[in-house]
Amino acid sequence: MNGFDMHYFERYRYVVGMDEAGRGPIAGPVFSAAVFVSNLDEMRFVCEVGADSKSLNEKERERRYRLITENLIFVSSYVSAEDIDLYNIFKATQMSMLSNYEKLFSIGREGYVIVDGKNFKFPFRNECIIKGDQKSSIIGAASIIAKYERDAYMIKLSGKYPQYSFERHKGYPTKIHEQMVKKHGIFNEFRITFDPVRTLIVSGQIIADRSEFSAQRLLRIGM
Repeated sequence: MNGFDMHYFERYRYVVGMDEAGRGPIAGPVFSAAVFVSNLDEMRFVCEVGADSKSLNEKERERRYRLITENLIFVSSYVSAEDIDLYNIFKATQMSMLSNYEKLFSIGREGYVIVDGKNFKFPFRNECIIKGDQKSSIIGAASIIAKYERDAYMIKLSGKYPQYSFERHKGYPTKIHEQMVKKHGIFNEFRITFDPVRTLIVSGQIIADRSEFSAQRLLRIGM
């Protein structure tokens, strides 16, 4: 078993691993997930299937997602592109993670939280771990859920807006995505405070339909 995780399990017994997906894209929400482990059998299981989601291909990530969600208690949340623009990506990620803990609390599943990242501030017992998704199988399991569910959201969005090919790049600022933004413009799922979107708007290279964005969001980029 993962000795890193066992340290927390032996000390706290009830452990929650938490991670996010989608901090870097220029479109779509940021997702996060939390996985709850309460006994040795669950610990053994999560150590077998938990892994950094970035290290897995889509097929393997989906396989492990099914295993995790069918065998462990988990929750997930997301925060919209609008709130990312209004509060910034760090605060939006923190909001999503706080929502996860509140969901676990509501069903009586509290535990010591280990979370991938740094500088998060939460009103519950927790520890931020840099590269936690690589060190902890529990955090890795949460990363798989967050990544899989965010990708599913972007694939569904692609069905509504096929001109952006979200199913290919999932909203990340690839060259082809930037070309599509210049060609088709943007809508409310785009993060207008993120570059290159912000620069393209401010420089007049793309037009932001004001009816798609709240006045508060537009104000954040000086419009």
